[in-house]
Amino acid sequence: MQTSVAVAEALEAGSVTPLPVAGGADFAAAALAVAIAAVAAAASFVLVSFEARAGQGRLRRVLDLGPSPRGPRLLLAFFAGLMAAAEALRLPFFRGTLLPPRRHVMPCLAYPLVAHGIAEPGMLACVLLLLRASVGGARLPAAAIAVPFACLPFLTAHVLVLATPATVVAYPGQLAHAADGAGHCAYPAYAAALLLALVALYMPLLATACWDVAAVAINRRLRARAYALVTFAVLPLPVQVLALGLTSVWDIHQYTSPTVGLIGFLAVAVAAETNIVVLVMLPLHDALVLVEQPPAVTAGSEDARDVAR
Repeated sequence: MQTSVAVAEALEAGSVTPLPVAGGADFAAAALAVAIAAVAAAASFVLVSFEARAGQGRLRRVLDLGPSPRGPRLLLAFFAGLMAAAEALRLPFFRGTLLPPRRHVMPCLAYPLVAHGIAEPGMLACVLLLLRASVGGARLPAAAIAVPFACLPFLTAHVLVLATPATVVAYPGQLAHAADGAGHCAYPAYAAALLLALVALYMPLLATACWDVAAVAINRRLRARAYALVTFAVLPLPVQVLALGLTSVWDIHQYTSPTVGLIGFLAVAVAAETNIVVLVMLPLHDALVLVEQPPAVTAGSEDARDVAR
């Protein structure tokens, strides 16, 4: 069976490049991935516990203010955790110990497929859905069904590149190279182009949604959170594209490639952590405070409605 250009070049790279050796940047990326996975797991646990407690007692009135955003919030935590898990595919710990020497760069091709064909589109779609739902622009929980479908265009594009035989579509080798001279993962240019398309699509949508939330927020606290999302969840995305794209167009020195990959992962890690804290953890905290200290003014019902969302 004819292999694709990407897979054939990965196999060839595995036969000519040495097994990668973990450096400081790799250990930092692994620690960062563990931190994201831990926060995502903690957010999921707290959310499930909150919903279980809210089924009865004084928290019930918070849920009665509108449809529960539990589904999108759980999906947000799941996709953030999946993105952290995908980072293991490009780290030497996984590739150098569990795979045959000739195939040690194959996960370099799987990394963008999982991280940026599934996890990141799903995470950004969840964020957009939660923001639109908070201003009445989307209906929950039915709209959460559309989140997995938001991944399909990017997932399909990645799969097509990786599966298309060389006899059907051939392109220059630089477009699909998987590793640098020391065996560290280099981000392939086709994945960089798809990541650029993903960020170009979602960045204006997310920025506009954040500004819409800030425009209708009834207090400074909620408005500050919308601005925080713009600053720490939207603006880091171009940094991620730039950092990962550099490894696909430059012949980077072997000691620089892991550092550039770390910068790209750090950018999206900041975005993921901000999304979980602002859209999952803080609303749950507000709901608990609201029940313990019910507002005496009429505007309190509006505040509670925003919190429930």
